[in-house]
Amino acid sequence: MKPTTLAEAQAHRYGEWAGSPSGRPYQAHRCAAAVAQRGGFGLRYQCIRANGHGPEGLWCKQHAAKQEAQA
Repeated sequence: MKPTTLAEAQAHRYGEWAGSPSGRPYQAHRCAAAVAQRGGFGLRYQCIRANGHGPEGLWCKQHAAKQEAQA
């Protein structure tokens, strides 16, 4: 899932699983894209890159470009 508005990003929880049912909240200084952790178990974490691109400046340059390519 990729939040497309600030409200969606603030409501989204990253990395939810049985051992951490509440997950982690959106961090405003990071890209809002949910990405898989390398070597993980399919959990989706918040991208570590700086935001500032895409709708409402929520994504990093890489994820904003991927979204534009898919559209």
